[in-house]
Parts: sequence; C-alpha cells; structure tokens
Amino acid sequence: MRKKDVKKAMAMALTAGMVLGLTACGGSGSSESEKSDRDGAAKQEETLGEVGGEAGELVAEEGAEIEIAYWEGSTAEEAAWDAVLTALQKDHPEIKLTLQTYPSTEFRDMLDTRIAGNDWPDVVRYSYQRLGKFKAADVMMDLSPYITQESLDDISPAFLSAGTYEGQLVAMPHHVDTIAVFYNKRMFEEAGIRIPSSIEDAWSWEELTDIARTLKEKYNLPYACAGIWETGSSYRYLPFVYMNNGAVLNEDQTEITMNTPEVLEAIKLYEDWRKEDLIANTAFSGAATANSLFVAEQIAFDFCGSWHCSYMEENMAGNWGVTYMPIRNGKTGSDMGGNALFAYKGTKYPKAAAIVVDYITNAENMQKFCETGNFIPVRTSLLEGELTYTQFADEMEVFSEIVANIDPKLAADETSVPFQQINEIFTEEMDPLVVNGSATAEQVVEQCQERMTEILNE
Repeated sequence: MRKKDVKKAMAMALTAGMVLGLTACGGSGSSESEKSDRDGAAKQEETLGEVGGEAGELVAEEGAEIEIAYWEGSTAEEAAWDAVLTALQKDHPEIKLTLQTYPSTEFRDMLDTRIAGNDWPDVVRYSYQRLGKFKAADVMMDLSPYITQESLDDISPAFLSAGTYEGQLVAMPHHVDTIAVFYNKRMFEEAGIRIPSSIEDAWSWEELTDIARTLKEKYNLPYACAGIWETGSSYRYLPFVYMNNGAVLNEDQTEITMNTPEVLEAIKLYEDWRKEDLIANTAFSGAATANSLFVAEQIAFDFCGSWHCSYMEENMAGNWGVTYMPIRNGKTGSDMGGNALFAYKGTKYPKAAAIVVDYITNAENMQKFCETGNFIPVRTSLLEGELTYTQFADEMEVFSEIVANIDPKLAADETSVPFQQINEIFTEEMDPLVVNGSATAEQVVEQCQERMTEILNE
C-alpha cells in the first residue's frame, strides 16, 4: 500500500468507527425497544454536534496552579512529553505547572490511591478503555464550554465519542497507538521464515502456530512468544476475538456475547498455545515481562506496541523487525490503544485546566507529540497530511496500516461505559488458563458471560 493510500485509509478507518463508536457513550442500560440503531446514532450525532464552545480566547484564573498526572512508557515517549510540556510552560507562564510522572506499570494503582484519599490531579492522562469508571462516577469536568467546535470537528468521530458522555465533552482525545508482531530478525532469517509484505499477506493463525513450534524447537526456547496484555491490559488480546468475528457485546451493547463459537475459538487458540508452551505463562494480571523476554532472546516474537520501538532498538539494535498482526479467514485486527486527557471536575482552576488540555491536544502539539513519541494522531487534518517521524519511519508506516484495519466494533465496545469492569473480569478469568491450565477455554467464556452480564445489568 502506498504511503498516500495508507494515510487516506487511516483517516477513513478512524472515521468508520463513528456510528458504532457513538453507542459507547450511552452507558450499559438497555435501549428503548422502539428506537432503531439509525435513530440512536442520529441522536448521538446531534448531541456531539452540540459539544464545543464558541467563546473567545480563554484566560486562566489568577494564581492558577495545575498538576498534570501522566506516565512515560519509553524514552521516545519521555521526549514527546518533554517537548510539548516545555512549550506549554513557555507559552503559558501565567499557569504554574506541576508535572507528576509515574512509571507506566504503576500509574493506575498510584492514581487510584490518590483518588481514594481525595487527592486529585487537575489534569489526567488515561486510556480510552478505562474512561468508563470516571464517566460513571461523574468526576470529569465538562470541557464543552472551553473547546471550540472547529477544534472538535478535526477530531476523528470515533475517538471524539469516546470522550463524550451524556452530552458533555469530558475528555479530549490525544493519540492512538496499536500493537503489531515484533520479531527477532536473526532467528526468523536463520529459520527461513517469510516475513509478510502486506496485511493481505499476513500469517494465518495456523501458520503462526507452526512458526512458533519451529522457533521454539530450533532455539530451545522456554516459549516462542508473549504479548503485552499483562498488568490488567487483557483487552489487548481481544483483537484475536474480533478478527474471528466475535465480540464482547452485541450490536447495541445491551447484551454480553462471550458465549459464542467465535469467542470460544479465539480463547481456545490461547489455550492451545499454552498447552504447548508456545506462549509465555505470564498472568494477564501479572507484571510486564513480554518485552524483557523478547530483548533477552528468550522468545522469538512479541505482540507489542508502536511506542516500544525505541526500547527495542536500545536493547537489541538492528535485530528486531515489525510486521502485521495475523489474519483469520481474511480478516485482521489490532488493539485500539491510545489515550485522552481529562480535567478533574473539582479543580480550583477550571479555565486553566481547560487551557492545558486544549494546548496539549491541539493540532500542532498533537503532531509534535506523535512524531516524537511514535504515536498516531487522531485529528483528520494530521492523518491526511504529512507526518515526519523522528525515528522508525518504516515501522510507523506498518503501524499506520494496522490502525486503518482496527475493527470499528472493537473500538465501540472498548470505549463503552462498563468496559473497564468487563476488562477486569476477562483478566481474572483468563489467569487460571494462562498460568497453570486450571481453567479451560469453555470455562473462561462461561464465567465471563455470567459475570459480565451481572455488571451490564447493574
């Protein structure tokens, strides 16, 4: 696929999630039986159209102090934050900034501890999938009066819907990222394994399983592969469910659909890999080890993210490559990663907080952040324009193609209000299967169906 075509496909794919993504703002309650999906989407489009202020330039409150809480997952990401926040401090000296950086693996736990003590940062970075709990708790400041409609019109609708709740703009989308297959160049070359040249040419599930067996045996590896669905990020395995035409929720998100043959087949794939020790036995709730195993050459390939390119180059320079996610019956898929920024509803300085959120997510700074940190923007103007990545331009082109093939239904389900609780249940139920085989795939889907349904019906 040519670079120009990739950019167009990216923009179209991110927009394609609009109608499905819009349902994510409706919560977990049942819809009115007489309303069609079209009516529901139209109503939400109308609601989104009402979001966005028309006021003039914002002026921060006198003596405003804003604490920004975020994490840095790589040196490239650290550089991206440094670039944008340095510019923010320079351009807005009237706002005193406190920058609170946490380790990426500990951010959620540390933030939850602070929240439990009613010690809120003013501005928070958070993943799309986990915004639901904050929406339901009504702790996110309505940004609608402060962000212009012109700015919002440039945000890809699927992601704008993720930051909207009950007619309010409660979070501004910042970027998207995704996962791919990172592979050990030496091992794959020595074993004579072909590297896919396009998404259409990607490995099938069966081919990937055979590759794992070959490499595990040839290099006497403890495991052939691992994935970054650790530390409670089990949703990163869900692309295997969706590329097999399964889903966590039905079309209008009123029912759990984990007990389908398609979902079971995707979970059985993992079960089969574990039985042969083809994939690491790290618990979905366990500490992050996938990338460490990969750079130590204890595994031959790794399902991990675009933001990890700098880590790979630092630790195994020249010996890693990136290729496409596998395909199932002609369909592929990947994780809808990325993060948004929101302001705490109880902040003493709402205007200053809005200035900070708006500044970090505007087109100029979004481009700076994404190009430096190896992320993909969520503004249409940037997706259709020219992005110049500081490093790993070829790898980022692969990631861009993958983003263009993210399933819109997955995007909608993962940004729904109950999804964080759904994800926690999936994590808990997968752990016994992954760690010691004490649960079967059938038991996982049965338990997920029962427990997730209880959550949806609350």
